[in-house]
Amino acid sequence: MSKQKYTAAQRAENCVLDLEAAVYQAAMKPRGTLGGICETFGLTYNTAVLQVNPKRTCHTLSPLLIEQVLSATQSSLIMDAVCRAHGNAGWFLLPDENNQCDEMVDIALLGQKFADLNSTSLDAYADKVIEPDEYASMQKDGYALISHIQTILKNAERNMERNNDR
Repeated sequence: MSKQKYTAAQRAENCVLDLEAAVYQAAMKPRGTLGGICETFGLTYNTAVLQVNPKRTCHTLSPLLIEQVLSATQSSLIMDAVCRAHGNAGWFLLPDENNQCDEMVDIALLGQKFADLNSTSLDAYADKVIEPDEYASMQKDGYALISHIQTILKNAERNMERNNDR
């Protein structure tokens, strides 16, 4: 896989992005998302387009707009980018309290997430040189694994509390 450069679309799908690129991808893909955000929060569309475009320097991306895009899209791209910027943080979605999903399915999915990280890592190390896109792919798979572990633990905690009332 080394020496292969990702396109912007491949990078968004396979890698952890920087915050500006993550906000852009969340706000602009799928088409029309930013228009809905502007309508919901009463923003001027043209200004918002200029703010989220990482190639434009005439407007800066405000923390409020990042928050509004995240609120509207619930984008994992933005959350991954924030964790990447911190360097030693992770995130996970709390499971729905009404969801009584099968714990065995969660554990099977955990194995799949580990296999994804393992495969990505082996591909990256194949030529003994880690390229930036390869590292970003490893980060994305690693964050997904950590997130799923936290979800399993939270589900187990809720199960324990539900079944061990005293």
